[in-house]
Amino acid sequence: MKITLISTATTPSDQGIRTVSSVLKKAGHDVKIAFMVGPEDYSVFYNERELNAVYSLCKNSEMVGISSYASTAPRAEQIINFLKKKSLKVPVVWGGVHATISPEKCIEHCDIVCVGEGERAILDLVDAIKNKKSINKIKNLWVRSKGKIIKNEVRPTIENLDELPFVDYTLNDHFVLEGGVLRKFRERDLDGAIFFLTGRGCPYGCEYCSNNLFNKLYRGKCKSIVRWHSPEYIIDCILDLKKRFKSLSYFDIRDDTFSLRPVKDIEKFCKLYKEKVGMRFKCLGDPKTISEDKIKLLVDAGCTDIIIGIQGVERVNREIYHRNQTDENVLRASNILSKYDDLAVMYDVITCNPYEKPEDVLNMINLLMKLEKPYYLSVNNLVFFPGSGLYNMAVNDVNLKDQVEKSWKLNYWDRSKHILLKRNNMYLVLVLNLMRGSVSHGRYGLLPSFVLKYLIGDDVVKKNLRNEGKTLFALKVLGFMDFFRENVAKRVYRGLLPVWFKVWYDKVRYRL
Repeated sequence: MKITLISTATTPSDQGIRTVSSVLKKAGHDVKIAFMVGPEDYSVFYNERELNAVYSLCKNSEMVGISSYASTAPRAEQIINFLKKKSLKVPVVWGGVHATISPEKCIEHCDIVCVGEGERAILDLVDAIKNKKSINKIKNLWVRSKGKIIKNEVRPTIENLDELPFVDYTLNDHFVLEGGVLRKFRERDLDGAIFFLTGRGCPYGCEYCSNNLFNKLYRGKCKSIVRWHSPEYIIDCILDLKKRFKSLSYFDIRDDTFSLRPVKDIEKFCKLYKEKVGMRFKCLGDPKTISEDKIKLLVDAGCTDIIIGIQGVERVNREIYHRNQTDENVLRASNILSKYDDLAVMYDVITCNPYEKPEDVLNMINLLMKLEKPYYLSVNNLVFFPGSGLYNMAVNDVNLKDQVEKSWKLNYWDRSKHILLKRNNMYLVLVLNLMRGSVSHGRYGLLPSFVLKYLIGDDVVKKNLRNEGKTLFALKVLGFMDFFRENVAKRVYRGLLPVWFKVWYDKVRYRL
């Protein structure tokens, strides 16, 4: 069959759709992928020219698949509706994270929705379509048929991930949106790096995250919610990608927490990586699973950057996010990570949470001040993603119902808009956002240490929590800064600078 897969992610790094493509190709099907890369401002939609471009790619297909996150779901709806308007007479199936956590919303626009892991479901679907059989009983699929919605249960998870073929990076049949045109994908579109998943699943299932729903969805359907590719599989796949793309400068391992792997597993991976790959890499970890042994192995093998998810202070993590993590875990991990001068450490925190109390935000600021320096601070604004546990709690909260639907349509970087939408602890949340960026002994992001200490003094905090006028003015300045960074600086960096400079800059950035 001729199949077109469409990704609405804002970067062409979607590994999920590439894995589905590789599974279909292994079964003998002709697959094209369209990366409909749109602006990071989610309120901007595709224009007529761009929609016609994706239609032209789809019009000779026998099936179309589309994938989206919650933030880009409105763009997926736009594409689906446009294909209907053009009378494309082929099945269209909507999959991905948003389809899994919000199938009831997706089925309003698309007659077939794939819930959960899609590799086996898509093969069954294609086989049924090809042989003109009913699709109404295929597991993982929601199907609209004769005015009714059939909700099939999910099948068990794929236990042995090594059964899957390598992710599809055969760029000759990949396309990316640029300047209103769907052009052939080029190596330079990778920007010198590949985002790489070495496993699936997360044991935490935090209330703000899609993993919370995944864990509930597959309860009783899997031996373990966390599954990994073997170190041998990972290395073979990485070597294949390294051979294909000479401009690669690093691999970015995007598992929810790579440090969760057992020490023996990490030891084997690091030994093979150092011997056969010899290229720097990045990964993600969490405070509870960071250990001296693991970090020493990772750094020795070439890990130069690690992102650690703190998310909330102990009370918020325990009572609101249901994340089993203590402040002591965070401080212990910081102490271990600080021993490696060549390791750039980024900490992730979530703020702008309407369920936080002023003391929670203050405690977060004080916790960050205790961490070993230097490090980079990433401040993210809480988003109520449809289907998440926190969304279900907030949507039934009379005080929050208005802001729930608006929050997930805002960009992460629209910090001032998030603060103004939620209007909770505005002053302290603003201070925390101003700490974003490089942290040293003398500075926290935009704030010198002595200024930060003044801003969180008891009298200053009490005065500013009562007086929103100054906070509102500061938010306007912050909003202008964010707009400039996202709409001017990033475009200059992506559009004008040559690839060789970006690759060189990324190689040395972590040392600066």
